[in-house]
Amino acid sequence: MRENTRGQDERQRPGAAPPSPQARRRAYRLRHLLASVHMPLYLALAVLFGVWAWGSQAGFAPSPWALGAIALLFAVLALLALADAAVIRDHRRRRGVRR
Repeated sequence: MRENTRGQDERQRPGAAPPSPQARRRAYRLRHLLASVHMPLYLALAVLFGVWAWGSQAGFAPSPWALGAIALLFAVLALLALADAAVIRDHRRRRGVRR
């Protein structure tokens, strides 16, 4: 078999250095900021579309089922943002990193 060295990941190269602690800390800060902004936004959109689906009538566009599906999608995205924030908080707690 022929080895494909062209498609190797950058982290697997012998000369590649791991990211610095400051760069990792900035990435966690950005993830925490995005999760804390997106979670309430997605939750508000889920409630908005859910109320719209509840009040809409069959036969009109968009249908209540489509609106309910969009509300469910935003609810799942809010849960994912919440889970990401919890993972970051747990990581910070284990590492002892302060704000």
